[in-house]
Amino acid sequence: MTPETLIALFEARATALPPESSQMLVRHLQCKESLAVSRAVAEASDRYVGNDSQLLTAPTECLPPLA
Repeated sequence: MTPETLIALFEARATALPPESSQMLVRHLQCKESLAVSRAVAEASDRYVGNDSQLLTAPTECLPPLA
């Protein structure tokens, strides 16, 4: 591969759109509602860490089957 071909390849990659999954992640991280929910979850988990009397349990429908 020549240096010119390699430079052209890098330029094409640099100007190409990111994959759909990356675009979705960027939109999610820029969404005020998503940030508010993640902040609330983080605060709730901080509040309950180390407090054995108030353990939060996951609903059984969210847990994968054991078999």
